[in-house]
Amino acid sequence: MDEDLLQDLEELGGDEDLEDLDDDIKDEDEDDGDIAIDENANLLTTVDGNDLHSIARLTSSKQFKDVMQKIDQFRNVPRHPAQNTGPVEEDPEYKLIVQSNNLTVEIDNEILVVHKFIRDHYAPKFPELESLIPNPIDYARTVKLIGNEMDLTKVDLKSFLASATIMVLTVTATTTNGQPLSDEAAAKVLEACDMLLDLDLSKRRILEYVESRMAFIAPNLSALVGSNIAAKLMGLSGGVTGLSKIPACNVLVLGKINKMNTGFSSVTQQKHQGLIYLADMIISVPQEWKRKAARTLAAKVSLAARVDQARTSADGAVGRRFREQVQKHIDRIQAPPPGKSVRALPIPDEGPKKKRAGKRVRRAKERLAQTALSKAQNRMAFGVAEDEVGFQNGSTKGLGLIGGQTGKIRAAQADPRLKLGLARKHRVQFGGSSGSTSGLSSSVAFTPVKGIELENPEAAAQRVKDANDRYFSSASFAKLPRKEGS
Repeated sequence: MDEDLLQDLEELGGDEDLEDLDDDIKDEDEDDGDIAIDENANLLTTVDGNDLHSIARLTSSKQFKDVMQKIDQFRNVPRHPAQNTGPVEEDPEYKLIVQSNNLTVEIDNEILVVHKFIRDHYAPKFPELESLIPNPIDYARTVKLIGNEMDLTKVDLKSFLASATIMVLTVTATTTNGQPLSDEAAAKVLEACDMLLDLDLSKRRILEYVESRMAFIAPNLSALVGSNIAAKLMGLSGGVTGLSKIPACNVLVLGKINKMNTGFSSVTQQKHQGLIYLADMIISVPQEWKRKAARTLAAKVSLAARVDQARTSADGAVGRRFREQVQKHIDRIQAPPPGKSVRALPIPDEGPKKKRAGKRVRRAKERLAQTALSKAQNRMAFGVAEDEVGFQNGSTKGLGLIGGQTGKIRAAQADPRLKLGLARKHRVQFGGSSGSTSGLSSSVAFTPVKGIELENPEAAAQRVKDANDRYFSSASFAKLPRKEGS
């Protein structure tokens, strides 16, 4: 089969193609020689010549050294409140604080670069460590303590790692496929760990200096959230001026943690929560009210930064007033709802109630009083069946003593008090003649004075006609002469 393959290759390209193929295979073997295994020592040797100082140059830069030197110089100089005058940009230390804040961002980027260098060179020893400890500082400390040790039970990691994380690391180390590093590779990894820890130490020195000057540079912001949180917010935003330009909705998420621990529960992870959530006022708030309280605090932080940028309150009075307002708002949203007040029942009125009286009430009672006929209907004779009246819907109604009475019933006397009266303004309207001459009209009129009166309607019409003739008899139309030229 090999002879057939060689014959096919000769037919395609001849010996030159075979030589080129051999050269390519040799080149690939040389390229794959970055990592080689020493079988005698059973160690993994790193042949790649990546230099740490060629990719991490911040600590050796002139800017880094100058800023750290100025910080050491100004830390020994006392600061007085009388110096807090004029715009904040004209303060002698404000420029250094802005440079320090910018340097902290560069240090964070440099830490990520060094962290990647450590991960790439320590992965052959413990490849699972990267996913178990995502924090660069804790990762560097762990690598520095573990080194080439294969048994993690001999390494004390309780000073900076949780017990659950240590247990997971110990169990994972027993099943890992990693192999010990050579002395040269281990030295490079330890050097990178020392550089990363030095960068973290320099960052903390910068933050300590900025915190010590926050009471003079941003007194209101420090009074509101504390000098530590204020310094970190200024470091992320580039100073007081940069923080004053950021809206409150973005201040809320400044400094949030994006990367989560792999393999652990995400229920307790704080997503979209920045440095505002680390303030002392927000930490003590229950979880269901934290977001509302943090939004209120972020709005006041944005206002306090603008006050500090304008230097309108050098003593921090505005910041303290903002803090009191935020605290009152937090107390109000946590207050329980007002309970329902239980009202006592009214005192029972056992005495006789006051009945309404008067002329109108007496007349109403007289109109609605029970008549003799209704009383007779409600009565029945003992042992005698009463007469009933049927209706169309099939129901019947008893007549009581009405149907069984003999003789005549005396007519009810008319009570003048129950007589319906006619208003005075309507008496003339109903009492006058109709005045119509149609065949359906009547000449009989009812008047309140004479009673029934017989009147001739034609005589009334004649009287009206005579009156009109007398008034309009001498009337005529006049014709005025027309003027010339009009």
